[in-house]
Formats: sequence, C-alpha cells, structure tokens
Amino acid sequence: MLESARISLRALNAVQLAAIAAAALLLAWMAATVTAGSPDAEGQRRVLLAAARAFAESADADLRVSVADARNAALLLRADESGLSDPERSALLEDWLRHSPRYHDVSLISPAGTVRASSDSTRLGTSVPRQPWLARARDAQAFLAAGDAASATPVEIVLPLGQPGRSAWLQLRLSHAFFSDLAARAGRSLDLAEVPGFTVTGADGRILAGGAAAGQEAGRLAASVPMRGHGEFASPGWLVTASMPPMAEPAGAGRWIPPMPLLGLGLVAVLAAAGLGYALGGRAAQPLQRLAGEPGEAGPEAASRVREIAALAGSLAGRARSADLRLAQAGTGLDRIQGRLQTFEAMSGWTCWEIDPETRQAARSDPDRGGLPLAADRVTDLRNLAARFDPADRPLFDLALEAARGSDGPHDVVLRTRADGPEAGRRILVRFRGDAAGTGRVHALSREIAEGAVSETAEGLNERRRNLVLRQVTDGIVHDFNDVLTVVLANLGVLRRRTLDPDQARLVDAALAGARRGAALTRRVLNLVRGDGDGPAACDVAETAGSALAFLQANILREMPVVNRIPDGLPPALCTERVLEVALLNLAFHIRDQGLHGFAIGAAAHEAEAPTSFGLPAGSYLRLLVASGRRPPGAVMRAGPGRALETVAGLLAEAGAGWRVESDGTGADAFLAEIWLKAGAPAAEPETAPSGLRILLVESDGLVRASLAEALADLGHIVVQAASGQHALDLLHADAAFEAMIADQSMPVMTGLQLAATVVERYPAIRVILASPHGQLPAAARQFLQLDKPFRQTDLVAVLGAAAPRKQAA
Repeated sequence: MLESARISLRALNAVQLAAIAAAALLLAWMAATVTAGSPDAEGQRRVLLAAARAFAESADADLRVSVADARNAALLLRADESGLSDPERSALLEDWLRHSPRYHDVSLISPAGTVRASSDSTRLGTSVPRQPWLARARDAQAFLAAGDAASATPVEIVLPLGQPGRSAWLQLRLSHAFFSDLAARAGRSLDLAEVPGFTVTGADGRILAGGAAAGQEAGRLAASVPMRGHGEFASPGWLVTASMPPMAEPAGAGRWIPPMPLLGLGLVAVLAAAGLGYALGGRAAQPLQRLAGEPGEAGPEAASRVREIAALAGSLAGRARSADLRLAQAGTGLDRIQGRLQTFEAMSGWTCWEIDPETRQAARSDPDRGGLPLAADRVTDLRNLAARFDPADRPLFDLALEAARGSDGPHDVVLRTRADGPEAGRRILVRFRGDAAGTGRVHALSREIAEGAVSETAEGLNERRRNLVLRQVTDGIVHDFNDVLTVVLANLGVLRRRTLDPDQARLVDAALAGARRGAALTRRVLNLVRGDGDGPAACDVAETAGSALAFLQANILREMPVVNRIPDGLPPALCTERVLEVALLNLAFHIRDQGLHGFAIGAAAHEAEAPTSFGLPAGSYLRLLVASGRRPPGAVMRAGPGRALETVAGLLAEAGAGWRVESDGTGADAFLAEIWLKAGAPAAEPETAPSGLRILLVESDGLVRASLAEALADLGHIVVQAASGQHALDLLHADAAFEAMIADQSMPVMTGLQLAATVVERYPAIRVILASPHGQLPAAARQFLQLDKPFRQTDLVAVLGAAAPRKQAA
C-alpha cells in the first residue's frame, strides 16, 4: 500500500491549501454576484414555500381533528343498539352539525350502501353503492375521498363503525370553509402583508380548492408542498401550491464582474497559500518519514510500524468480509425452507399448523386468493379453530391435543365439521405431534378425507398414492433442510476454528447447538411419515438420550432434576432412535406418576462373556441404568404401577433388547432399572487429523458445495468442485490424481451411489465417501465411507481420517 503512494507530502499539503484559498475566493465572488442580483425574487419564493408548508401542516392537523370529530359523532349514533331509531339518529346528527359549521353534512350509511340517518333530510333512504369511494373504503380503517372545487363538498371522510367491509360507515363531508380558514390561518402565522393565493390539487389532478393550478398563469411565482397525512389514511396525495405575482426588479441589477487588479491579487493569494503549505508540509512530514522508513536492526521492513498496521488492518478486513459472506450464505439457505414447506402443502394436500397451548394461538401458512403465499402466517385463536368442528367431537380434539403435549408421538383423530357451518358434512383428519425441542408447542397436519373411503376402493388406492407422494415430498424437504443445516454447520465450524473473543465464541457455540437440534428434528419428521421400520437400525445413545431428556424435562418432569451421565464415544446401539425415545418417555411417566424425585440415566459399554440371566446371549452390549430419587414426604402417587413398565418391556422385547427392574419405586426404595442394548462396532478414530488430501467434491447444490469446499480448505485440503456426476467423470478423465471423493447421494440424473460404482471400477485408488441424511443410504452403499448430513467439523475430520490410510498405502 505504501509503495503505491508516490506523491510528496509537501506537494499534497501545498495543493490542499491552494485549493482552500481558491475555493474561498470563488465563494466570495459568488456571494458578490448574488448580492448584486435581485434578492427580492428569491426571498419571495422562500416566503411562498413557507406559506405552502404552513397551509399543508394546518390541513393535516385539521384533517386529524376532523377524524376525531367523526369518531365522536359515531359514539352518539350507537349504530349497534336497537333502542335508538334512525330518525332519532338523524336528529342527533342535525344537532351535532349546528355546533360544527365547518362541515357541510354528516350521514350514517349501512353496509349495503343505503343512507340510514343524515343531517340532510334529502339524503335519507338514498343509495350510494355506485360512488367510487365505496369500493376502495371497504377494507380501510379510514378513507379520504376528494371531489373538486365546483362541488359543494370537495372533501369527504369515511370511517367504518366496526370491522372494515362488514359494518356501517359514517360519512362526514367538509365544506369550502375548511380551505378558506386554512388560507387565512397560514397568512396570520407568517405575518404576511399580502396573503398568497392557495391551490389544492388532488392525487388525480383535480383542483379541490383555489383557482387555476400554479404555472398556468404567466408571470406568477409559485411554490408547492405535498401533504404528509397521518396514521389514519397515510398521505392523501394532495399538493398545496402558493402563488403571487413577482415584485419589480430593482434598477441596476446585474452580474458583478471583478476588475483585473482584484483578480491578480486573488492569484497572488492562491500562490502564497501554496508556498506556505509546501513549507509547513516538510516540517510535518519528517516524523512520519522516520516512522515509516527508519531502518532498524532487522532492516527497513521490520522497523516500519506503518507497514505492520496496514498488514493487520488488511487481514482483519478480509476476515470480516469472509465472516459476513458465510453468515449471508447461511441466511439465504434458511430462507429456502419456507418455500419447501409451501411446496409440501401444495403437493400433498396437507395443511401445516403450529399450536401453542400456553397462549392459545394457532398459526398456519395460507395462500391468498391469487394463489400466492402470504409473507406472514395467519394466526387464529385456538377456540376459533376448535369451533369449526362438531360440538360432540371437541372433547376428542382437546384430548388429542393434550396427549400430543405429553409425548412427541403422532396422534391421529378424525373430526367432523359443524353441521351449520360453511364446511358442513366434511370429515377432517388431524395428526398431532409434540415438539421434541421442548418448547411446549404442538405441530399438526390436517386434510379432508372422503366419507366411507376404504382401502379396496378407488379412493383408498388414491389415498395410498397420496401417502407415497407425501413420503417422497417429505424426503425431499428433509434433504433440503439437511442441506441448509450443512451450510450453517460448515460455516459456523470454520468460524469456530478462528480466533474469536469469548462473546463471539459463545454465540457460535449456541448456533451450533441449535443446528444440531434441527438435525434431530429432521429425523423426527422422517419417523412421522415413514414409521419405525424405515428408521436407521443404529443410533447414537448419547445424542438420542440427550435430545429426549431435554423434551422430558420441559414437558413431563418439569421442576424435577434430570441427571445425564452418558459419556460420548460409546459404540452405536443396534436399535432405532424411536425405540429408545419411547422407552425413556414411559419411564419418565412412571417416575412422575409414582411421585418420585429426580430422573438419572447413565450408560457404559459391557461385554457379556456368557448368556445373561434374563435371556440375552453373550456379546457386546450397551448397559443403561435409569434411576430416581426417593419419594419426598407428602408426595402424591397419581397412578398404580404396571402400564408404563409393561409398555417398556414389550417395546424392548420387540427390539431384541434386555430389560430388568431392580426396584419399581412403589415402596420405600427409589426406582432402578437396567436396559441392555446390542452394541455395534465402534467407529475407528484417526490417530492424527489428516491434511493435504486432494479431494474431488461432487454436489449439485451450489450453496452447499461452496460451504463444504470452504470447510475442507480450512482443514488444509486441496478441493476440486464438480456440480454433477457427469462433471465429476469429466474431471477424473482429465486428471485422476485424487485421494478421496465426497459425493452427495441425492443428485439428479446420476445419484452419488451410481457415480461411486463407476469411480470404483475405473479409479480404484480413490476412496469414495457418500454424503446423505442418516439412514437414507441403501444397503448397497455400506461398502463406502458415509458422511451423515448435516455433519459437524469433527465428523468431517473423522471420515477423512478413515480415508487417509488409503493415501499412505498407495
């Protein structure tokens, strides 16, 4: 940066002082020229502008007062009360108008457009549906209608007396005295000897008050100001113009030209300023020259503090731009989720609901009449939602909602709509599911089902096809959601490896924890649509139990202390996540119903050298201990033992796991039970973190590909990117010197597994890594390394560590 600065500091200072002197002389000449001209015309324009602004501000204030007067008149009418007749309301309006001479008349108009009451008896019973303001004021809180200067009422204010479009209106019509008072008030506020002429022009160009528009009368000076309006109806679009004839220009006015001696004196002053700046700049530049270029013991480069500061500033600016770019990419990816969910609703026929039982609010995304999605969700009261169904089915609605709050499993109910409602005769299938994140909210899917549809009928076949489409769409949404979480985790992982202050590190760690909770949510969505049979056959006990305990403490155990002593690094358990979650859910219900205090869980790997006493063969197991504290004095038992423990025993027996109860907690002892889960092979840990691998990254999503490439480069690897399977094969044909290839499974045209089969056949030295959501890869992909989406930085290091020995062997 310093090498590119070639201008002398003395010359720069001289040029600056000379420019300042020249600018001062130029301003003095311009001031003399303006003074020599006609100041009266400019002063007159400023007066006109102030007068127009005063008129506009007074008009805005008076309109606000008129709206308040209209609301006061509406209180007198009591339109919703039947004890007051329309003739009595007309008499009230006539009395009210006598005290408000600024208004021409006031009328009460029914929702159908008929004048029910009016201060003008000739308007009673007339209809106004054809007036242009009626259609535009149906959905407005307040409406301002403009006529023209020729009519008796140039301005009308229309206010709804209830919900816009469904209630009566109050029409208040202003007279011409409204504008004449404003003109006189503007003249008095500015203390003008001659009051200007004022013209008010509407948004459509019609003149509401005053004479001809400004500019149509030759020789008149004019100034215009728009009206601002206020919160009731924003800006009405009116333009206030003040005009008056110009004053006579004084004799002898003209442009002042300085004489030649004075010009020469100005040039001498500029040169003198330049010389003074050159002399002073040399003295000021000496300390800077010593700071930037004084040689030290290690040479000029090491002694220059300016170069060090410039290098540090450039580095910090580059990091800031990189961090902003990653956060912007993460935000862009999260915005795509809303579009995917709207596609899910449109293609599957389901409506998604989010219910908060605490606030009694239900929210849903609903398209408008034109088919376009709304920017915000529609929120309705839970009572209004339940009121759509038959009264006999409302207890079933409340029971299913309460059951969903107690567990995250799906609860399906079929509800009938009200017989007297707009949806009479319909049957609605509603599927409730609790929020596993522990927020207390309940998510629901609803759709209409045909009456009497069975599996053997054509409707039943269509239902099964719809479920298949729902499953496919859900898989696509989960894949896109996992891609978004991959972008978030990858960028946050790169930021976490940088040098951050404690506050920044805390925020990044919280964002990483939230993204991992989102990954657990995607697995729950798959379980909701697929069922238990399609879930992954192995699960991480520490991660699954940690997510389940957060939900249990927030919704079931409440104030009860929860202790988690499950260490990381355990082998995977050969059971589905749902089996472990439901087992822990029933144990939590049992401990709560027995009035016990506390919920604790621990786990450890265990090798059984002989068959166990409860029927399990010898082998590798994960042994889980679930315990509670003793029952505190005065605790109340809600239910007897048996149901929850029987459910756990049956569930674990179907999964091939072991179950033993040492103490059920019904007596004086606390609860204690063991769960034996079959253990899988532990994941191989790399001895050292690999670096310097040449990796071919194949990903069809550009945002995910860029984020993953950044994360790999941050780990010290060389990355070549490909946007499709064919693109990857073309790159390998040109240069196959790669140690590993990471390919996304869900790519269009050629999937990651198809690409992997081709690469293994043609280039066997390349280690293939398939990336996909957990449990989504087919059985044929087990021969390859797998990277579960979304993945953390440690997962990426581990899978690359497994691929590194292949490089050493080669």
